[in-house]
Amino acid sequence: MQTVLDSHRDARLRVYAIWFSMYPGDARDRSRVELLPDVRVRHYWDEQRSIGRHFLQSLPWLWPMRAAETVLPQADALWDAYLLYPPDARWGEELPDVIHWGATILQTKETLDQDLRRLFKPD
Repeated sequence: MQTVLDSHRDARLRVYAIWFSMYPGDARDRSRVELLPDVRVRHYWDEQRSIGRHFLQSLPWLWPMRAAETVLPQADALWDAYLLYPPDARWGEELPDVIHWGATILQTKETLDQDLRRLFKPD
C-alpha cells in the first residue's frame, strides 16, 4: 500500500488504516503501523472488528464495485482490503458510495493505483 501512496505524493487524500486482530498473536501493541508511515494515514485499532464485520455485511451492496482480482478471506470480517471513496464523500447515517474496493490489498493494488490516477489526473 505504501508504494501506491508513494506514487501519489501530491494527491490530496486521506487514508484510514483500521487494524484488528485476525491471527493468533495479533495485538494492538504489535500492529504494523510502520508499514504505512505516510502522514496522510491515520491508524486506528478496532478491538471488536466492528468495522470489518460491518463491511462484510455490506458486501451485497458493495460487490458490484469490487476490483476484478478481489479474493475474499474466509473470516467473520472483511480485512486486508481497501475501500476507495470519492473526494466529496461524507459519512452520515448512510454509507457514502464506494468508487472501488478490493481484497486482498496485494492482489488489488494495481486497480487501486489506476483508480487514484483517474481521480487525481490533471484537468
